[in-house]
Amino acid sequence: MQEQSVRPRKIEDYSSWLTNRQTDKLLRRAETFRGKKVYEINSTATGGGVVELLRSQIPLMRGLGIDAQWLVLPPDDRFFAITKQFHNALQGGRDSLPEDLEYYDVYTQKVAASIPRDGDLYILHDPQTLGLIPFLADKPVIWRCHIDLTNAEPHTFAWLRRRLRAVDRSIFSLESYTAGIENTSIVQPSIDPLQPKNQSLSDEVADKVIASLGIDPSRPFITQISRYDMFKDPIGVLEIARRIQTMIPGLQCVLLGNYADDDPEGEEMFRSVLSAAEGMVDTHILVNVADNERAVNALQTRAAAVVQYSSREGFGLTVTEAMWKGALMCARPVGGILLQVKNGKTGITLSGKYDYDAQRIAHVLQDKHLAARLGAAAHQHVEKNFITPVMLSEYLVAYEQAVQVAAKVS
Repeated sequence: MQEQSVRPRKIEDYSSWLTNRQTDKLLRRAETFRGKKVYEINSTATGGGVVELLRSQIPLMRGLGIDAQWLVLPPDDRFFAITKQFHNALQGGRDSLPEDLEYYDVYTQKVAASIPRDGDLYILHDPQTLGLIPFLADKPVIWRCHIDLTNAEPHTFAWLRRRLRAVDRSIFSLESYTAGIENTSIVQPSIDPLQPKNQSLSDEVADKVIASLGIDPSRPFITQISRYDMFKDPIGVLEIARRIQTMIPGLQCVLLGNYADDDPEGEEMFRSVLSAAEGMVDTHILVNVADNERAVNALQTRAAAVVQYSSREGFGLTVTEAMWKGALMCARPVGGILLQVKNGKTGITLSGKYDYDAQRIAHVLQDKHLAARLGAAAHQHVEKNFITPVMLSEYLVAYEQAVQVAAKVS
């Protein structure tokens, strides 16, 4: 296991965004775990929304007096190829149960031997960690699911449910994801206003960053910022951009992304995007850029519109980030995006039909008053519902429930 180093952060650092009631509630809930050791375990320290969440959640837990630790599975290409199949199948892809399940169990048994045994609670994130459950049978255990299970492949879902019988609680982002799984809690993910990615940038600074990426800051652009993953549909964004460019000449299209260590399909998807973009004008395909957080911030701050064209989405933190910056958010209403983008109120929803969606985006781009109103409402919606202390307050309720269940069983 690889332990990640994080520094504590005080709740006072978030005071400008929290009401007194929210602060008091979080402090009361944290008191239950003061001095207790809580291990959060996931599959990678870089790339993806889970990393973003842990990078913000764990410092605040420590600042509240909780001995929170972050452990990451050691990388293994064969293991990650198997878990990518799980991921795709559980989100409704064509994959079924991998044939190499024996290796999955061998790997997790080996990893389990290195897990510290002094924890008061263990939280395991996503399918990569499911194999660790049997080795923590004498401890309170939570499984945190960050993906959409509503259309899961049946055999893979049955395998998942068998594994979850031994956990004390499962946490999902939406009620609809639970699919009949028992002992569940619903907690929406969040963004951290204190992360450099979400701090305010002046237009001048943002434009310098954008220019350094080879993009003309004097001309409008639309952007999607996501991992290169088939469920994010970056090629669909290119198709929309092609059509908008015929209505708004000079409009640029920017795709910025990476691929996580635990995603063996990421590089292949990136190459497919490059191929799809051949011949397109004013189109920029970026991957693993230097100072990625600053680049994301600049693009979301200055974009004429931010697109999230995902066909599946656990929650969609890139949507939350853009809304926080007051961006015009245009997204398909899937997964957790439904809780964020309210059509005509905090953004506009898309259909997945290229011609229709291009016309919708072009219409709002040409109505600056409407775009500004939607962006302002988007920021307010995120501040009220989707920032780190609000999320952690709900997590602590689920954590306490898991500990109580484990105590009854023992």
